[in-house]
Parts: sequence; C-alpha cells; structure tokens
Amino acid sequence: MEPLTFDYENLHLRVDRGVFELFTMGRSELRVPLRWLGALVHYKKPARPGQLFIGTVRDPSAVLYGTDQAAFWYSTSPAFRVPPGDEPLFRAYFTEVAALADRRVV
Repeated sequence: MEPLTFDYENLHLRVDRGVFELFTMGRSELRVPLRWLGALVHYKKPARPGQLFIGTVRDPSAVLYGTDQAAFWYSTSPAFRVPPGDEPLFRAYFTEVAALADRRVV
C-alpha cells in the first residue's frame, strides 16, 4: 500500500505502515503511531484562520480528528494558520487516516 500523504503550503503529512509523520520545510517535526494520534483545527473566532494542532492523545479511544484540546498528552502546532474554507481539506485527509486506524472523527 502506498503512503497516504497530504500537502498544504509548507506542511507535508504522511501515513505509512501505521505511523503518522509531520514535516515542515523539509524537516521532521513529529512521528507517532496512529493509535495515539490526535489532530484538531482550533478556531478562536469563526471568521478568522484557525490553528492546527497535531500530537498524541491520552486515551487511544479518543477521536482522531476534532480532538478536544484537553485530550492531548502532547501537541505541536506548525507555524501557520488554516482559513475556515480550507478546514474541509484537513477533515477529509484525517477521515481517511482515522479509517486506517479504525478510529473516528468528530
């Protein structure tokens, strides 16, 4: 099976053999097994760009995408914002990732 990838601006996300990797500007930022992966695009104000958080969750049964910020054990936030119109792109990618991990999204 080919790796499942997603590219957005200077961000490259990759899933291969049960492991998620996050790369920005050519360097690896995070590597985590799918069972512990959590992701969220958090919006403080609805019409303003949100911030992407990706990391590990305390409970492996937590949702993979749309994770509550309190569910994270560790998270990293790449240095860019996600406009509300682009959030469906992230949701679609993480929905595919959740299916691979037999987990759910919000």
